[in-house]
Amino acid sequence: MKSKVSIRLPIRFLAVALIPILIFFTVTQIYMARTEKQYMDERINSNLSMSNQVLDMVLEKYAEILYDLCTDPDILDMVESINAAGDVLDENISRLGHELGNICNRHEGIEGIMISLEDGRNIFYDGLSSSSVSSSWIEELGTPEVDNGDVYRGISDPVMNKEQKVYIFQIARNLTDSSSDDKNRAVAAININEEQICSALNSGGDRQSYLLDGSTILSASVKEDIGQNYGELMDEKKNQYTCSPSTMSGFTICNIQSMKSYNHSMRIQYISLGIFALLSMFMILVLTFSAVKPYLKLVDSYVDAMIRVGKGDFSVRALQQKWMDPQMRRVENEFNDMVVQIESQVEEGKRASLKQKYAEMSALEAQITPHFLYNTLDMINWKAIEDEQYEISEMLGLLGDILRYISKNTGGMTTLRTEFEWLDHYIRLQNVELDRRTKLELEVPEEMMEVEIHKLLLQPFIENAFKYAFLKKKNDHVIIVGAGLSGSQLHITIEDNGEGIEESLLRKLNDEASDMGEHVGIANVRKRLKLYYGEEAVVYFESIPDDYTRIHLLIPQWTKANSS
Repeated sequence: MKSKVSIRLPIRFLAVALIPILIFFTVTQIYMARTEKQYMDERINSNLSMSNQVLDMVLEKYAEILYDLCTDPDILDMVESINAAGDVLDENISRLGHELGNICNRHEGIEGIMISLEDGRNIFYDGLSSSSVSSSWIEELGTPEVDNGDVYRGISDPVMNKEQKVYIFQIARNLTDSSSDDKNRAVAAININEEQICSALNSGGDRQSYLLDGSTILSASVKEDIGQNYGELMDEKKNQYTCSPSTMSGFTICNIQSMKSYNHSMRIQYISLGIFALLSMFMILVLTFSAVKPYLKLVDSYVDAMIRVGKGDFSVRALQQKWMDPQMRRVENEFNDMVVQIESQVEEGKRASLKQKYAEMSALEAQITPHFLYNTLDMINWKAIEDEQYEISEMLGLLGDILRYISKNTGGMTTLRTEFEWLDHYIRLQNVELDRRTKLELEVPEEMMEVEIHKLLLQPFIENAFKYAFLKKKNDHVIIVGAGLSGSQLHITIEDNGEGIEESLLRKLNDEASDMGEHVGIANVRKRLKLYYGEEAVVYFESIPDDYTRIHLLIPQWTKANSS
């Protein structure tokens, strides 16, 4: 038992202490997870914003180159002359091709420039093969349709340069002459190496981004991804994908944020907090054992003292300790007082037990007297019969029945039916003794006859009727006993047609605190009712002089089932 107490108490303390630790751990983890997620979201938004800005700068640079080309007077004159001459061998074609080559070579990232004339002819410079005469790819790409302004075109299929794949991004624009209303004479397109777009999207930091046209990838760090469907390459378990529209091109920038660093950071946090929680638990356990150990020893001493008291050693006392708290000191004082009280009660119990033995012996001896009395009455009864004194014999028989009823199970329970039968015997005996003809009338439903009450509750009221009510009354005497239910209580009424009760005596009878004087039987009934039923029992008298007296007796309802 001691070991169980020693273990359980610190464990309970530890369980209680774990609650704030778990709350702290949970709240801290939620806060750190939210902070880390917020930091990652801010970094993603920053990456998107940076990618968008750098991409706009790169596109704007090439757009300015294209704008200068489309508005250069010399180039416009050469295009006009070529259109007018209609000769593929025109000197202006050679000059224009040479000029396109100069532009292409001056600006890094431009892999080719092509001008599509109104008649369908193309004048170009292929920077990959350094030729304005032949190209394996530039004319196949062609130029997009241009209504107004710059048109951006991502090409997902690569072109070949010496067995190497090169991905192209186009910017196209109409050649414009500010002095003419004709704005659609030719279309110029510069073909930019996709690496320029990729570098703009992923410049600086740990950014990794796609440039999307719908769900098709136009630019990516991994070139094999270009042309693939963006949704098929997504791995949301490892990465977080966040998209934002590109300001200039109208395409979509998709930031790919690896969750590896985030998950690693969260694991470190979990491990750190877990170690902190374990250390806290260990420290709490050590401190709990240190703090509880003296009290456990004290409790063990109390248990030993209780065991000794249980074995009958009332000399044991709990010894006070100097370090003891006031509460524990109070426990010890109460324990010592309890031992003293138990010793006193045990001694009193011994004395009571001894008295009970004497009472039992007296009761056994007293049983001799009723038997002797019954036998004597039987002898007198037979003697009266022999002398043909039948009235005396009847009185003796009634008296014997009454004595047996009274002496058997004194104070026990009986049914209304049995009580009424005994009252009938009692009234018959009184009639013979007093030479009267008092009738007992019952107004009790048959179903109420088995209701139980304590024995001899009604007899004192019947006795008072013979003693006071019928003393001077010469007419027929009637006692009416009724029974019924009033809520959860049994309501018994005892009514006689005697002299009635004076008002002063009636008030006295209804006052439980008054001195009943010669009405000892009434006082006795009141005490018995309080003893049997407590404050729920009520006795009330009502009377009209020279007319009647009615007694109301209300007691809790009992049945045989309740009694058992």
